[in-house]
Amino acid sequence: MNADEPSSSHVPRSALIAMLVIVVTMALVALYAGVQRLRRDRIEQVIVTPAASVTPSPAGP
Repeated sequence: MNADEPSSSHVPRSALIAMLVIVVTMALVALYAGVQRLRRDRIEQVIVTPAASVTPSPAGP
């Protein structure tokens, strides 16, 4: 190995910890999204009521 080439096996510990935190956070968000998708039927209930028939009134001058 040449002295001018950077070592590819050496990664700073802080970079590994930052990547680990990002991966764990994304996994938790994915898990939360999956749980919310499964619970959606109980959380969201939409009731559609027909609107009253409204006749358009002529615009005033």
